[in-house]
Amino acid sequence: MPETSKLVRKIQEKAVQLSRPMVGKSSKMSAKVQLMKIKQKAIGLNNIRQEEKVFFLVKSEKGDIPVFVSKYRSVGKAVDSIASLCNVVNNNHKLNVPKLCLFKEDTNLYDRTGAKIMELVESEWNW
Repeated sequence: MPETSKLVRKIQEKAVQLSRPMVGKSSKMSAKVQLMKIKQKAIGLNNIRQEEKVFFLVKSEKGDIPVFVSKYRSVGKAVDSIASLCNVVNNNHKLNVPKLCLFKEDTNLYDRTGAKIMELVESEWNW
């Protein structure tokens, strides 16, 4: 019995070690893999050139939806495009109703609707 309990503890310790968050090269690699998966499944307008595309993972009630928009679009137009691609009702033109917003982690970008996506990528987002 004591050997069995030791074996169970060893297995549990290995499981805890495996469940720890990845750091360094592993996390960078997993981020690249996730981006590749997003690029494979992303939806958007067909007339956007590859070098103009900026990819987003939209979190909605329907699940995660990968999309892309042109980096030359303003934030407001990007939100409109993303809403139509994801079949989400967009009432951003109406007063006193909840607005659709574009976020990076916990930063709301709705206040900068006139800014171009390219400006945000180059300055604030530090991609």
